[in-house]
Amino acid sequence: MTIEEFIAVLEARHDLRNIVHNEEIGALEPEYGEPKDGLHPRLLKRLNTLGIKDLYSHQAYAIDLIRQSRNVVTMTPTSSGKSLIYNIPVIEEVLKEPESRALYLFPLKGLEQNQLRSIRELTKNLFDDEDKEKKTGKRGRTAFVPGFAEVYDGDTTSYRKQKIREKPPSVILTNPDMLHYSINAFHEKWERFLKDLKYVIIDEIHTYRGVFGSHVAHVLRRFQRLLAKYGSSPVFIACSATIANAGELACKLTGLEFDVVSKSGAPAGRKNFLFLDPPKELSPYTVANKIFITAIKSGFRTIAFTKARKITELMYSWVKGNEPELSVASYRAGFLPKERREIENRLFSGKLSGVISTSALELGVDIGGLDICILVGYPGSVTSTWQRSGRVGRSGRESLIILIALTDALDKFFMKNPKEFFNRSVEAAIIDRNNLPILKSHLRCAAAELRLGANDVVYDTKKLSPVLKELEADGDLRHWKKGDIWYPRSRLAHRDVSIRQAGTTYTIRLENKTVIGTTNSDRVLRDNHPGAIYMHRGVQYRVFKLDMGNTEVVCREAADVDYYTRAITDKETVIVKTEVTDTLSGLDFFYGTLEATETVSGYRKKSIYSDVEMGEYLLELPPNTFTTKGVWFRVPEELLDSTIKEGYSAMGGLHALEHAMIATLPLFALCDRLDLGGVSYAFNEELQSPAVFIYDGHAGGIGLSRRGFDCFNEWLRATY
Repeated sequence: MTIEEFIAVLEARHDLRNIVHNEEIGALEPEYGEPKDGLHPRLLKRLNTLGIKDLYSHQAYAIDLIRQSRNVVTMTPTSSGKSLIYNIPVIEEVLKEPESRALYLFPLKGLEQNQLRSIRELTKNLFDDEDKEKKTGKRGRTAFVPGFAEVYDGDTTSYRKQKIREKPPSVILTNPDMLHYSINAFHEKWERFLKDLKYVIIDEIHTYRGVFGSHVAHVLRRFQRLLAKYGSSPVFIACSATIANAGELACKLTGLEFDVVSKSGAPAGRKNFLFLDPPKELSPYTVANKIFITAIKSGFRTIAFTKARKITELMYSWVKGNEPELSVASYRAGFLPKERREIENRLFSGKLSGVISTSALELGVDIGGLDICILVGYPGSVTSTWQRSGRVGRSGRESLIILIALTDALDKFFMKNPKEFFNRSVEAAIIDRNNLPILKSHLRCAAAELRLGANDVVYDTKKLSPVLKELEADGDLRHWKKGDIWYPRSRLAHRDVSIRQAGTTYTIRLENKTVIGTTNSDRVLRDNHPGAIYMHRGVQYRVFKLDMGNTEVVCREAADVDYYTRAITDKETVIVKTEVTDTLSGLDFFYGTLEATETVSGYRKKSIYSDVEMGEYLLELPPNTFTTKGVWFRVPEELLDSTIKEGYSAMGGLHALEHAMIATLPLFALCDRLDLGGVSYAFNEELQSPAVFIYDGHAGGIGLSRRGFDCFNEWLRATY
């Protein structure tokens, strides 16, 4: 069956009706180029052996810039050959100077392993020291000898880690966590590697946003301090999905200037993009399941992206319940690393016909050729939509993307105005290096690595004096006034700093101590409160104990539960400091520091099959109070009066406005709605008027509400 025939099947089925738009995106022919000085003869021969006869124009252009020692960020579509842009200069440098080293940073372990396979394939027979095991010693034990490229991460054994440090390979593939915990923290052990470092590769740079990106910016800045110590000045090469500010983001992360390469010369297969708006009587999840099953049975390898872990597991359980013979899997964050690698390998090998995933599979882990992508709800950003849809149609094959609308204002807007989606610009990735809790944690780490002084190459100690004095008062730093040097009370500051989240990691386990997942303190009260239903690989569990002292969630299997749970959260804000004010058509709006208090007061049970509410249940949980950044404004009394006169609820309208603003901010800043909080007041005591507050949902703020303030006019128009 062809894609065109499959679309005809969908259009003919009464239970899958309401296709409101079909956007046909034509195929693109390749544009080729050649680096000015050609390629190293041995590498050129190897590329030809692998069937790579020509480079695309963007690859050749980027390689020329890199050869001029320019820092480069490449922003081209999925499957446009971005990895060759950094692999070719690295391999050529090692062929020319064998002592040269390169550091590859990936946000996920799966990407490290994926790239390791690629680079070993690319360097096969180019070097004599390929990864190998040699028998040594009287007992004939195997000894590990690092090859051209090695992975160094949390799954690497202690023995291998030691050997890699002692005899660094040409390429080390790792992640920001290991850069933070191992390389930065114990840089003396890496002196040989750091002195010979010629290239630093930062892949999937668009993922470094929000809390994670704000942490990584400090990890990379601290790394720059160490490079300066060892006299190293490597070229930085970054790769990104299409975002509004790739060059700016690369600069904010590293403190360096970048050239942006964004005009792609790669070919692309023909795409059909369907917008499907299910009628009210049909659940969008039921429609998604039927299309998913129909696609697989029609011979198409299919991926379905959902917007929540819970929905991923629900859809998977429905599919396996109705079609147990189908070879499908669920995939999401919270799975144990071994489980994720197993699913990735089964997808790559073709043993799985389909997968239902959260955004966890949005990144470039090679999962083989897929044909159909089902988006169960608008992903929240144009960037994420194209990134997810880029997982299908690789190698120039024709593909199909289907966006199924949820009962959400933004989803419905695009269903009524589909051309608006295709005309929209991509969003910006936002980080905030000045987030106070994050800044303080990394100043402690920086001081532990190299003492902070007046002439520090990264941290301006004079400007940061108030923060450093807070750390001194907290007992984290000491100040030697005579030399104006700040040094740590502990050399182990890194252990207490998790760069993946703002809060604490919680373990989710069964009564028999079996660990089935993880979560963090930002989510645990909302998603893992007592009574909550937690799903893992299609199995339902009920939370019966939330042990905040031991950071554990304890579950029991709950058979045949026909509902899911959703937390009821009460929110309050207090204005700490107004930092900026502006006016739009007579409306004053503000940006500044807020104290937000969120309390999970209960939860609702909702039917899996109909979304009908099945009751509310009270909870007594501690409030979560944190200082953050936010935007707020007064709502004119006359506007509420006119609303009431027209027969509508003023408070309902305020609440709807708050939620719509939260829904639309991701059109301008790459984030998830859960990264944002909001509260609306019929009367706010501080402002003495009705008001709406939108704030960053993480302590200290991560730059999202500031982005909203800066584009307030466009934000309000999008909300309207």
